[in-house]
Amino acid sequence: MARVIITEFMDESEVARLSSYHEVLYNPDLHSDIDSLLDNITDTQALIVRNKTLVNRELIDSSKDLRVIGRLGVGLDNIDAAYCKKKGIPIVIAEGANTDSVAEYVVTGLLVLFRGIMDSTSRIINGEWPRGDFIGTEVEGKTLGIVGLGSIGRAVAIKARLLGMRVVGTDVNIDKDDLVWGELDVQYKKFSDLIRISDAVTMHVPLNKDTRGLFGDYALQNMRKGAILINTSRGGIVDEDALVKYLKSGHLGGAMLDVFESEPLTESRPFAGLSNLILTPHIAGVTVESNRRVSCMIVDQVMEYLK
Repeated sequence: MARVIITEFMDESEVARLSSYHEVLYNPDLHSDIDSLLDNITDTQALIVRNKTLVNRELIDSSKDLRVIGRLGVGLDNIDAAYCKKKGIPIVIAEGANTDSVAEYVVTGLLVLFRGIMDSTSRIINGEWPRGDFIGTEVEGKTLGIVGLGSIGRAVAIKARLLGMRVVGTDVNIDKDDLVWGELDVQYKKFSDLIRISDAVTMHVPLNKDTRGLFGDYALQNMRKGAILINTSRGGIVDEDALVKYLKSGHLGGAMLDVFESEPLTESRPFAGLSNLILTPHIAGVTVESNRRVSCMIVDQVMEYLK
């Protein structure tokens, strides 16, 4: 029997299943108590985290026998993957388990932002009946630009096509002559062309030196007037100050952000007062169903490594 620490929320039925085979410490808030985490990991063989737990060298070296790290998701921003590789500690991820959840979130954003109904409820409660302010537009016939055609980008493309949208895309890892573009009925475009012709843009790329600030002044000012922007990837890909500037000026029609440069937001963030903006707390990939899938996948993989 091995010892397993789970530092963030997880489907409890999967915690119970893991506990029937191994000694499990499950504390969804342990990620915020660094001293306690360092103390507890000393004799731990498996560590399961989401995106808040900082798995750095200090934490890794504090364990005498860490055999596997499970990531309840796919991004490794919070894990020193290079050091894990050097130490011979495998990292298992939940590849594809939250694809549908993120794709549905993007579709939700497209529908709500184009209809422009974000603050309708509060105004009606206040006694208004502003029908003319909430006419909005339809998604059918509009052009959706997808930056990054991995599993999530492809799922978004399929759903957008079912809504009657024209879909264009770009991906640094997929050649413009690749057959996948035809299979998905997505028209390949260079990034500079994609942002100019799209009525809405959604990104599904990792945060790295090439994507940090990708949607800054240049990209935002070159987007089509009235276009909307959706970010479910990572904070830092979108320059938040520049985004606010173009939302306030009316150049952009709206935006939905699920990820931010700093999470949770600090009081200095300039988003207040924007009626054409939707903010959510990094939950695009988290639904009851996806949490169950992600948890099940990680438990299976962790138990396999612990055999």
